[in-house]
Amino acid sequence: MKCHFKTWVFYAVIGLQLLSLSAAWAQSDNTGGQDLKTRYERGKQLYQQGKYAEAIEIFRPLSRMDSGNPYVEYASFFFGLSALRKGDYPLAKNMFRQIQSKYPDWEHLNQVDYWLANTYFRSGEYEEAMQLVDKIKKQASVNKQTQEGVENMKRYFLAKTKNDSLLQALLLKFPKDKIIAEQIVSNISRSFYDTNKQLLLDSLVEVFNIDLSALGTVSQESSVKKSVYNVAVMFPFLYDKLLPVASRQGNQFILDLYKGIKMAAEDLQAEGINIQLHAYDTEKSSEVTRQLLQRDEMQNVDVIIGPLYPGPVQVVSEFSMQNQVYMFNPLSNNPQVIGENPFSYLVKPSVITEAKVAAQFAVEELEAEEALIMTGASSQDSMRVASFMENFAQDTSRKVHLIKNLNFNRESIDELVDTLKWIKENDLKEVVYVASDDDLLISNVVSAMVMANTEMPIIGNEEWLSINNVSYDQLEDLDVYLLDPGYTNYDNDKLEQFEQRYRRSQYEVPNKYILSGYDMMYYIGQMLNRYGIYFQEFFKDGQEVNGLFYSGYNYFKANDNQKIPIVKFEEAGLVEVSE
Repeated sequence: MKCHFKTWVFYAVIGLQLLSLSAAWAQSDNTGGQDLKTRYERGKQLYQQGKYAEAIEIFRPLSRMDSGNPYVEYASFFFGLSALRKGDYPLAKNMFRQIQSKYPDWEHLNQVDYWLANTYFRSGEYEEAMQLVDKIKKQASVNKQTQEGVENMKRYFLAKTKNDSLLQALLLKFPKDKIIAEQIVSNISRSFYDTNKQLLLDSLVEVFNIDLSALGTVSQESSVKKSVYNVAVMFPFLYDKLLPVASRQGNQFILDLYKGIKMAAEDLQAEGINIQLHAYDTEKSSEVTRQLLQRDEMQNVDVIIGPLYPGPVQVVSEFSMQNQVYMFNPLSNNPQVIGENPFSYLVKPSVITEAKVAAQFAVEELEAEEALIMTGASSQDSMRVASFMENFAQDTSRKVHLIKNLNFNRESIDELVDTLKWIKENDLKEVVYVASDDDLLISNVVSAMVMANTEMPIIGNEEWLSINNVSYDQLEDLDVYLLDPGYTNYDNDKLEQFEQRYRRSQYEVPNKYILSGYDMMYYIGQMLNRYGIYFQEFFKDGQEVNGLFYSGYNYFKANDNQKIPIVKFEEAGLVEVSE
């Protein structure tokens, strides 16, 4: 849109030059009133210096003097322009409309119409602006350059609004206007997936014969395949703080994650998929990250992996949106990382998706009619609770009971045990959902369930597997189901082959960060090779992609991974129950 802006500004400047020449002619023809000429020239000088308030005070009396004043039309015009530049849109509109009314035969009236339309756009009166644009285009005296100027002005201002309702209302008023339709399509393509919006996009593309590639929107058609794909890995490597010895570093998990990414890129290269990795150290700093993004090579990046910390994430997200480049966060489950950026993806499911899947499993597989939610005080806990309640209680006959911020003293534990016993005695089809990662909350809920001696099913998440004071025996004895995106089936031949290869070269077993880095990069590389730079667009048909080591990837109508295995302990081992 920058080029459109320059186009209409250039046209406007040319228009002003024409007016200036006309004014000069009027001055040379004027036989009286050197004072008028001096004041008019002074007003123009102030306008050109950006002193709009002072210019208005010079032009104001000149715009009122009709008799014997050869500058009245020009003074009125520059009065309106000064008010516009000053941001006084009501005053500018009044003056431009006054010129239209008082001087309907002025030879430069189309310039007045142009700047009045500009003022309408700036003040948010889009319908009035569009009507005036149509009027200008229909004037017989308007040349091709003028028509292009007003069209580019319209395109520029329509691109500035993200209000889809406004654009759709304008399209109803101007049903043949392709520029409005293109802007609606452009906005939809840059937003999160919505079924109704997608239907509207498809309809507008067909009716107006819109070329998505020419429009610069992200689509399956615009997903270019390349011989080489550049992948930027933006992690806080903290090179300056790495120890100069072959020991474990303070940020070892980041180094391991990158090691897995690098190994996958090498294997993809061997398969004929050319992935060029570019590692950048963000140093956990927003400013450092901003400087990295200003490097020339960043303009050729096809995918960004990372960053991992909030400040750099925000900076890269802005870059990602502006340049329409995918960014993948390999570790976070926080939907706030996605924010308002439709090009931002989580490799893991978000806490919202986790809770949604938990609710669906409770209803469809456990046939629960009531749910007891245990939760903490964090914002992510609150997101889990809201998502679970929304999905579990879609049938209003299902009831949800919430226990929040439980004080884990003896009295509160006894009360929880009594509640669980009462549920058991009344034979209610209830499920317990623990909507938190808090170790203390989880361990106390497990203790209460053991004390209550209840067989009520419990739904938790993968964090339960790393809590020291919760044993696997307890999880098996209780009817515990865990949402575990990191679940790995060790009967997987590809995993076994990778582990053997890794042990031979590194003399150790690969940890979860190496495995997840490899799995993610291999997925990204394969999708780039198969579909091109906008491969996520091909999830619109609902397909899933299997992972090498993990269950896989599903981004159907979502920017976080919708694929979540649900597992439980049976015979001292984890088994997937959600297949």
